[in-house]
Amino acid sequence: MFKNIVQRSRKKYLSFEQRHQEILDIAIGLFNTKGYRATTTAALAEAAGVSEPILYKHFKNKKELFLECFRSIMKELVTEYRKARTKHAEDEIGYLVEVARIYLRFIIQNPHKSNFLIHLLSYRDNPEFEKVFNRFMDDSIKTIEEVVISGKRKGVIKSKVNARMLAGMFITQYFTTVVLNEFIDSRHFNEEEFILYLKDTLAAG
Repeated sequence: MFKNIVQRSRKKYLSFEQRHQEILDIAIGLFNTKGYRATTTAALAEAAGVSEPILYKHFKNKKELFLECFRSIMKELVTEYRKARTKHAEDEIGYLVEVARIYLRFIIQNPHKSNFLIHLLSYRDNPEFEKVFNRFMDDSIKTIEEVVISGKRKGVIKSKVNARMLAGMFITQYFTTVVLNEFIDSRHFNEEEFILYLKDTLAAG
């Protein structure tokens, strides 16, 4: 009997988590299409195939849902970045190249998620959104800056650009890459060309 209760509870939990993720995926698409301000909780609930009361069981309000969309995308990327750091713990160039490959593939395979991050820039007049976005950018730049400093000390990163600036340029390539993916065809914009550009930038003396 206890085993059946546990199984039912687990099934209910998994069902809740599955629906939670489904709402996030649908919300990302709707926010992209209509924008944050024009998207209502009623529209979100309808698109997700749930009632508004059910929506509110998952997210306190629209703002929380919007921020959770951002966090879920970041979690997906950061998980892969951490794997890359473990794999290339003593190889700064290898790590930076791996990170670049990860987010380039992410952009190509998940255009709705990458576009959501671009749209987030439009809502920085909201103090809460700006705070979350700024924290993400600052943490990301600091992480890359540490790698760049280490690479410069070893002499494997030869760029004369200071580490902070180089790290900032590296991180903001994410947004540049989203735009390039939209406007430059795959004959000229592809993974190997992008990696070649990155290596040239890091090796420039």
